[in-house]
Amino acid sequence: MDERPHTIVSTERAWAKRVLALLGICGLAIGAAVRAAWPLSPIGILLIVLSLTLYALCLRPVLRGEISVGIVPIALAAVGPAALAAYLASGSLLALAGALLGIGTVLFVCIWFARMGAAAKPSREPSGTDVAIVLGCAAKGGRPSATLAGRLDKAYELWIRHPGTRFIVSGGVSDPNEPSEAAVMAAYLVDAGIPAEQVILEDRALNTEENLAYSLELIERMGIVEGIILVTSDYHLWRARTIARSLGIEAIPCAAATPLSSRLVQWCREVLVIVFGS
Repeated sequence: MDERPHTIVSTERAWAKRVLALLGICGLAIGAAVRAAWPLSPIGILLIVLSLTLYALCLRPVLRGEISVGIVPIALAAVGPAALAAYLASGSLLALAGALLGIGTVLFVCIWFARMGAAAKPSREPSGTDVAIVLGCAAKGGRPSATLAGRLDKAYELWIRHPGTRFIVSGGVSDPNEPSEAAVMAAYLVDAGIPAEQVILEDRALNTEENLAYSLELIERMGIVEGIILVTSDYHLWRARTIARSLGIEAIPCAAATPLSSRLVQWCREVLVIVFGS
């Protein structure tokens, strides 16, 4: 389950205005850079197109009404190419600072992306005597979100390969008007064909640490298991495995691909959660 409470995530609604304000400032900075770089050289055109493409990626979730702090690194990165075009045309130190900010943001995010991607690679193939913990995520109207559905579909694929696997679906009640995430997840997996007796609910957790701690309590009551599998989104595995290690679990990662439409924002958001975590 995505962190709640959390320094960033628990205040994401409060951050919405700040994110929009920053997005507006970055848009103005790109506009100023275009003006400073005018008339554009061939290299300048390419740099401006790159900036506008990145900026469009920021606007897309906003237009869908999905404002996330994951937009912030993308917006900062979008300033970089346009500022570099302005610096090449005018030699402005302010433009150079903007270019360095954008390039630095890209490098910082890419380093974390590499670390997060490496954490998603399994150390061994799971087996039918393992127990899989499926980490929760948002559910609306009793149905899983696209991200959560991806995790559940990955769990189903695991069951197809190893029918003896038992699954702990972990996620509490984040909205009093909705069923627990665990209940939604269990219903989804049972409807897909996994026997109900192989699906165990953990419906207290409100963040990743609780997901793992409460699931570990259930696993300790099961007796001997060969190993523990973590089923979650690809971007989430670095943090989930780090928390698992702190609890004495060396888990086998099982990564669900993040939906393409939200992949960049989700990965950027996770970087901020890792770096500025509570």
